[in-house]
Amino acid sequence: MVRWRYSAGGRDWLACPKCHDAIQRDDREELLDRVLMQPVPRTVPERYAPRYRQHARKLHEEFWQTREGPPAPA
Repeated sequence: MVRWRYSAGGRDWLACPKCHDAIQRDDREELLDRVLMQPVPRTVPERYAPRYRQHARKLHEEFWQTREGPPAPA
């Protein structure tokens, strides 16, 4: 359930309470692990799963590099 909104890179990123806690602790590995635990959407063929996960890593790095200010309630 989305509870927090973070501004980064000119867009809003939404976070559930557990992801918010990881962000507040600056625990980048935990946050990425939470995303990578999610199954690859059924619309993505299995052969593209590694590319999908790599894209998730890239998006997380973008978030950490461009994060602006404190979070706001969503």
